[in-house]
Amino acid sequence: MEKSKLRTETLKLLTSLEKTEHDEKSLKLAELLFETEEWKRAHFVGITLSRYPEIETEAIIRQAWEKGKKVAIPETLYPGHRMQFREYEEGDQLIKKKFDLMEPSDKAKLVPKSELSLLIVPGVVFNSAGYRIGFGGGFYDRYLMNFPGNTISLAFSEQVNEELVVEDHDIPVQKVLVI
Repeated sequence: MEKSKLRTETLKLLTSLEKTEHDEKSLKLAELLFETEEWKRAHFVGITLSRYPEIETEAIIRQAWEKGKKVAIPETLYPGHRMQFREYEEGDQLIKKKFDLMEPSDKAKLVPKSELSLLIVPGVVFNSAGYRIGFGGGFYDRYLMNFPGNTISLAFSEQVNEELVVEDHDIPVQKVLVI
């Protein structure tokens, strides 16, 4: 099935979930994440500030801070559909950018790829081999090239589809946690 059609159908499924079910499943995924060795060993976690209908990330960010982990969030760069990560601490100023994404200001410390020990990679559709369809910009595929740390994605069962067609530029994550 064509990527854009698969993305659209999956987003429709996600938005049809009741808010309480979405929140409960997001928390269960966070709990699964907290049990992984990758999470336990991570000292610097890269993660997005989610927006509905993505998996909620606020509880994950809070848990990271409580466990003494550092957090970095992406900053998108145009042209070129690139991104970089900047350190994110509670109370930091955020800027609303393209597609209503909340991103760090340029005052936040830039974090090199080599410092991120775990990257929580968002997506819309996943297969069991760790390949994903994101929101269509290719930001994460570009960033994942030569990424030295661990990569994990979180997904609701509604997001898993083995019909996902893999293209040459696609880079899989190491692990997909599904609930």
